Amino acid sequence: MHQLAAPMGVLAQRKNLRQAVVLSRQILEETRRKGILRARVRRASGLSHARLQGTGTQAGLGVFALMGAAARVRVLSVLAALVLAALGSAPAHAAQMPLLDSCQGRVDTTDSSSYRFCSGFVPSFDGVPLDTDLTMPAGTTPAGGYPLIVMMHGWGASKGYWESSDFCTTSSWDACNYNNVWLANRGYAVLTYTARGFHGSCGPDSPNAASLACARGWTHLSDLRYEVHDTQYLAGLLVDAGTAMPGVGVTGLSYGGGQAWLLAMMADRVMNTDGSLSPWTSPAGTPLGIAAAVPKYGWSDLADALQPNGRSSDGLLVSNGDRKNPFGIEKKSYVDFFFTDGQTTARYAPPGVDPTADLTTWYAEISAGETPAQSTYAPGILAQITQFRSAYYQDGLIASDIATKKETPVFDVQGWTDSLFPESQAASMVEKLRAADPAWPAFMYASDLGHPLANNAKSSEWRVINQAATAFLDRHVKHSGGSDPAAIYQEQVVTCDSSAGDVYTGNTIGAPSPGRVRFESTGTRHVTASAPTDAAGGVATDPIAFAAAHGSNGGCVQLAVNPPDGGASTSWTFPVCSGFTMLGEPSLRLATTIVGTDAEVNSRLWDVAPDGTATLVTRGAYRWTGTPGPATIAYALHGSGWSFTAGHTLRIQVTQNDAPYLRPDNYASSVSYAAVKLTLPVTASIGC
Repeated sequence: MHQLAAPMGVLAQRKNLRQAVVLSRQILEETRRKGILRARVRRASGLSHARLQGTGTQAGLGVFALMGAAARVRVLSVLAALVLAALGSAPAHAAQMPLLDSCQGRVDTTDSSSYRFCSGFVPSFDGVPLDTDLTMPAGTTPAGGYPLIVMMHGWGASKGYWESSDFCTTSSWDACNYNNVWLANRGYAVLTYTARGFHGSCGPDSPNAASLACARGWTHLSDLRYEVHDTQYLAGLLVDAGTAMPGVGVTGLSYGGGQAWLLAMMADRVMNTDGSLSPWTSPAGTPLGIAAAVPKYGWSDLADALQPNGRSSDGLLVSNGDRKNPFGIEKKSYVDFFFTDGQTTARYAPPGVDPTADLTTWYAEISAGETPAQSTYAPGILAQITQFRSAYYQDGLIASDIATKKETPVFDVQGWTDSLFPESQAASMVEKLRAADPAWPAFMYASDLGHPLANNAKSSEWRVINQAATAFLDRHVKHSGGSDPAAIYQEQVVTCDSSAGDVYTGNTIGAPSPGRVRFESTGTRHVTASAPTDAAGGVATDPIAFAAAHGSNGGCVQLAVNPPDGGASTSWTFPVCSGFTMLGEPSLRLATTIVGTDAEVNSRLWDVAPDGTATLVTRGAYRWTGTPGPATIAYALHGSGWSFTAGHTLRIQVTQNDAPYLRPDNYASSVSYAAVKLTLPVTASIGC
């Protein structure tokens, strides 16, 4: 049982010098944050358990805050002297982390490999306890530490996603020869922690969930000021402890992939909770930076990923447009799924309490769709998402990275068939970086992987990708061996079985697909309306419904009967006279007349076999707003790699209702079509 005591009284009870140093630094840092004293003394690494439990340190801070100004200055002067004296006599002790006291030796019997594994709760920069694991090679940590890799999990998951008992786990093929044990065996220290607000890190099932330290430990949805800062702070603690080198490698999937992109753009800076930037240093003052990033099927533009308006592209056939205006179309089935999942796996901020992380209010407002009030709240939500959670909009950071020659090497692994974070999330970001500096070391590998409808379980492809990712990290983080990817762009053809598709490469966005195939039609028979449902095509192609029916995995959507058009959709068909392979983003151009001021003009591209079986190749979404009348609509569909066979039929379907995947428009509209032009990027042109 702890009694309240003044800081000096608390310090007097600490016979261990290391605890005294840690506690005194905590008090100084707390005072600095509150503006009581602008001290330049930083907190020591490795916070005490008293801080986590809301006793001891916090009790001392409570009494300390009640002191008069003169008394506080006298106490802080003594504390500062104590800190300086202690650091001068025992710097190694001051840099210890309690996490490191938990390390135990383990053996991977499958691969005859030994390693050390450490686990515990580590308070982050703002005191939120993070459920943290560290995996290291067996033996004694070398002077200067190990090269460090931080592996970040996806939404709703935890630190355990990237943790395995052997090199190749078959439960997640993207973690086969790419996990904590695999990398520790190659000489890395591997940091895996549960993101704030989830599971053990103040989530509903955390043992600390009811503690004061978790009172504001909710998820901030991959925010530069919080989640990204958490990774930077934890890495700094390991550097101060002598466990890690200051050049950090980061990788993650989905939610963690988005953070990897953000960390790459931050390079050697930290964003504070007020949005200001500071140099990234460890708590003890060592400069740090990101040495390399490997995002796996994450996002670079979260707004476009969750609420696309149809203006994003890789820039090859359709120029990148304004992704913020008009407000996009909600990916309803995905947004519903993730929000509901978070209700059981994460801590959300109470509605209205934190405007920087008000996920419950944002969800309600976005789900309401198009209303007269949308213009009052949508810009604020969009600003939060683009400014603090999307690498694509970090123009200032990108310019600074180039000016200071701190361009983080990035190897992005993205899914053609990922209905949540499609290939354009990587391609447009790589193009943006290389447009800013052609020498920026940014690379992309696109294949049939990621979120449904992608088939993320192809070991034949993941083994090759993970080998390339490991070589990339070896070169840029470990600086021992390794190599960059074979080309800036590597693009793999999608197959509907377990075989690996052919891979095409090039150093420009158009190099893998230099040819073009065009299909055009004119006529006035085609009309769609927003009101009717499109159940036959919509439900069958919804990624969440498909995954639910296929063991939580994606795959090819193949329908025995070509789905008919209802009032919401219309189609054009074209014979495939000669086989060809499409690789990249198709462009769709429509000459229309629109009745209404707001309309969705979505699309699906089908490959129809002679027996009528239809396979979904790709799809697109587009929101039109404007004055009723003639309008030309042009946009890029999601990219894909697909081989069309001679004798098949290509079908382009346009629909104003792609529910449940996309939220239907609240406003009524109808569209008549005078002409359609579909252009496909292909590996080689055909002669017919």
